[in-house]
Amino acid sequence: MLNEMKSRYAGKKLVFIIIVISMGYGQISGAKRGAGLNIGDRGGGIFYHQNIKSYNVFKLGATIRWFDIRPPEEIPSRNIYTGQIENKNTISLAIFPLFGTINFYPFEGKIANNFSPFISAQLGPVLVVDADADVKSFSERWFNADSKFTYGGNVGIGVEFRQPGKFHYSVEFSYDLIPLSSPIAIYNNLNGTVLSFSIHR
Repeated sequence: MLNEMKSRYAGKKLVFIIIVISMGYGQISGAKRGAGLNIGDRGGGIFYHQNIKSYNVFKLGATIRWFDIRPPEEIPSRNIYTGQIENKNTISLAIFPLFGTINFYPFEGKIANNFSPFISAQLGPVLVVDADADVKSFSERWFNADSKFTYGGNVGIGVEFRQPGKFHYSVEFSYDLIPLSSPIAIYNNLNGTVLSFSIHR
């Protein structure tokens, strides 16, 4: 039990350190940063992105994402206090991918500068946090959750809408590739399509 607790703490500490380092490096390089929303067939969440280096048709960066995994079917249950039927999520599962990213802009300089299609590839570690859905307390559920690391990636296509000196917006359709070494809850993998909306400055 003690070794398991140490492993869980070490994993969460490692993710925090990597986030701090990647954010700090991005600030040193003077690169743009942004945030956005993810919606997919596995669930939804938010993400933070940091551009680290820009070339003529490539951008290198790092992305940290929080993604709440939802079951394919939610079980309806009756609230004993209100008498209303509610959907109860029987799974409390979240993933935190920390991906290195590369964006390729094949039409850079060939079409209007404020409209730029791109191809994206991402790769890196993924922290999977599996909590007990039957625990009512939010803090107890997630601070005592089991966690493990896996590796994954993401490939996609998108469009950047640029406004010089102002905010940039982007829309991306992609596919997560996140295998699991052993089943977690009802999942053998966490693959799935993702639609992302982001704003950069």
